[in-house]
Amino acid sequence: MTDDQMERDVADGEEVTANPGLIAFLKHYWVLHLCAAVGLAVLANLSLWQFNRLDEKLALIERAQVRTNEPAVAAPGPATWESLSIDEIDYMHVVLSGQFIIGELYYFDTLTRPKGPLGGQGYFVYAPFITDEGWSVLINRGFIPIDRKDFSTRLGSAPPRGHITITGLARRAEVASMFSAEANLKTNVWYVREPKAMAESLGLLPDQTAPYTIDLQKTVSIAGDLPQAGETRMTFSNNHLQYAFTWAGLALTLFGVYFAFLIKAWQNRGKASTKNGMDDDFDAEEEKRKADRFRMISDASLRNRK
Repeated sequence: MTDDQMERDVADGEEVTANPGLIAFLKHYWVLHLCAAVGLAVLANLSLWQFNRLDEKLALIERAQVRTNEPAVAAPGPATWESLSIDEIDYMHVVLSGQFIIGELYYFDTLTRPKGPLGGQGYFVYAPFITDEGWSVLINRGFIPIDRKDFSTRLGSAPPRGHITITGLARRAEVASMFSAEANLKTNVWYVREPKAMAESLGLLPDQTAPYTIDLQKTVSIAGDLPQAGETRMTFSNNHLQYAFTWAGLALTLFGVYFAFLIKAWQNRGKASTKNGMDDDFDAEEEKRKADRFRMISDASLRNRK
């Protein structure tokens, strides 16, 4: 056998010996591998979800800015409700004719950037409106401060009687989450904009009530400036890009920290093997010394007997 063949055999032997050691090392930490993989998958999905939310928010902002400046069109009637999508109806500039009927609902909100003089915590006043075609829709007449909910504190704020033509911005229904507060039917205070449920609480027929509401842009009342109309929310918080990069950064950090841990553990593995070998040598020497002492004692005992 030549020297080159011997060197190749030695190298192959070292490779075969090293691979089982690496595989055993990785198997030893399989639980940590699983936890790290799950954590990485969760963080990556959160980052992707925020990128999707960013696209949706940008589309919403563009839709709101464009539609508010478009000419008013007839409010969609019952024939279109079943196929009406959120993208089609939200912020649509609409016009309709009919009359207000008796009743009010109060949607709790905080007006942080009011266009009018009043803001802070309060309510948006929703009133039922019967169109000339016979179907109904809830009209957001505007904002009132939290201490002006009682009608006696805002006399003259009732809607005008008789036939009227109004224009406003259509708003989609909201979907309650597990954290949403339930409506208080005794005080008529709502925390989620649900046109069908709100209409039913007023005694309207849900199947004849529009699945959207309409925000008035001009105050319409018998007298006075309440409710304060034109307060449709047109500013949107948009931190999704920041959140997306935050989750992505955490995912990369997790990967880097775990990879560094594996390298450190692999390096410490060699030191531990060396230390164990030294401990074994020390134990062997100690056993040898004990055996020598025992033989010396035995020899001395035999000599004394003689």
